[in-house]
Amino acid sequence: MNLKEFVDDVGFDVSRETFERLAFYHDALVTWSKTHNLIGPKERAQIWQRHFVDCYQLVGQIDAKSQIVDIGSGAGFPGLVMACSRSDGFNPSFTLVEPNAKRCAFLRHVSHKLDLNVTVVNDKIENISRETFDVVTSRAVANLTTLLKMGEPWLKNGAKALFLKGQTAEDELTEARHYWNFNLQIYPSRSDSNGVVLSLSEVRTHHG
Repeated sequence: MNLKEFVDDVGFDVSRETFERLAFYHDALVTWSKTHNLIGPKERAQIWQRHFVDCYQLVGQIDAKSQIVDIGSGAGFPGLVMACSRSDGFNPSFTLVEPNAKRCAFLRHVSHKLDLNVTVVNDKIENISRETFDVVTSRAVANLTTLLKMGEPWLKNGAKALFLKGQTAEDELTEARHYWNFNLQIYPSRSDSNGVVLSLSEVRTHHG
C-alpha cells in the first residue's frame, strides 16, 4: 500500500512521516511475528487493510493532547497504530496495557525506534492504578459489557470510550444497556463492511 491508497482508505489526510512510521511498524511486525506469534501467517499479507486502516481511523476521534489507555494492546491494535500519527501539533500520549511479555517487548521496540509518545505496561488492565485518561480504546479483546467494566475507573470520571467492533455490535449494545447508561455514536468502519466504531461517553452503571 502506498500513501495515497492509505489516505483514501482512512478518509483523511496522513503525513508522509506518519506513513513512514507505519511502514517501519509493518516491517517489524512481519519480522517479529515469525518468532513471537504476534499475528498469524495468513494475516501478514493483510496488515495494512485489516489492521492499520481499521485502527488508524480512530485518530480522527481524538484530540491533539489526549491521554489514552489501550486495553489489551496485543501487537499494537489500535494503540500503537494511532501513536504513529505523532506530529508537532498532534501528540497524544498512549498507555498500552498488555499482559503478554513477548508482545510488550515488541511494543517497546517499535515505540523506542520511532520515538513515540507511548508507555507500555506489562499487566492486566484491572491492575492499573487510577491514573487520569481522556480516552479508553480497545479492539478484539472482550464484549462491550466486559470492556465497560474494565474501563470503568476512567469512564465514570468522564473519559470517552472508542471501541472497534464487528457484526456482533448490535447484540453487544443490547446486552450492555442492561447494565450501563451511555451516550452513543456509531460510525461505519472504513475497513470492514460489517464493522463499526462505537464512541461512548457519559458512561454510568444503572445504579451509579
